[in-house]
Amino acid sequence: MIYPNKNIKLQDSIIFKMIKLLQNNDSRIDIHNLYSNTIKDFNSIDEFILSLDVLYILDIIEIDFPTETITYVNRNTV
Repeated sequence: MIYPNKNIKLQDSIIFKMIKLLQNNDSRIDIHNLYSNTIKDFNSIDEFILSLDVLYILDIIEIDFPTETITYVNRNTV
């Protein structure tokens, strides 16, 4: 489920679904709004949370739990 293999198609893998979370244009977004915007891309909330976990571990996002917001790290702004 996390990565594609002969039984799991690329489109069904968490690695592919993480891209949907990265397509957000804001540098900071509320977790609830992000889920509302991407709910159609995930089969369950578990996939959404797992995607956030992997992005956090890779240091691509920071999560502020008291304010429930996500900040994208190293997002180049021009």
